[in-house]
Amino acid sequence: MTQRQDIRPSVRTAKAVAIQRVQATSAALTTLILSVLLGLLSGAVWMHAT
Repeated sequence: MTQRQDIRPSVRTAKAVAIQRVQATSAALTTLILSVLLGLLSGAVWMHAT
């Protein structure tokens, strides 16, 4: 019985860490995409202006 109680908190912790990693990866990917789009947009504006 005590082993099950020991396992459950670690499983909860593992799930929480996994969810946090997915959220961090999603945020990083979104930031990367927005950065690339901003770079392309500024390049297009620069080419149009010159």
